[in-house]
Amino acid sequence: MKKYILILLLLISTTVFTQEIKKCVEVKVEKLDTYKVKVTKINNCVEPKEITIRAYLRHEWIKKQKRKKKKNEK
Repeated sequence: MKKYILILLLLISTTVFTQEIKKCVEVKVEKLDTYKVKVTKINNCVEPKEITIRAYLRHEWIKKQKRKKKKNEK
């Protein structure tokens, strides 16, 4: 019986802990032209909200994404 109670408490604590984690940075990508991309980054963890808007050429944005993906894999 003690094991079941312990397991139940562990499950409840892990679900509560995972709900507290929120996404700090949101990235929205919009196509402007056939060769340009508009990237909007919103940082919700900082007061006041930090909003960054940049325009990249499409091939530059793809290169950035590939570098970030390769960095995250390591």
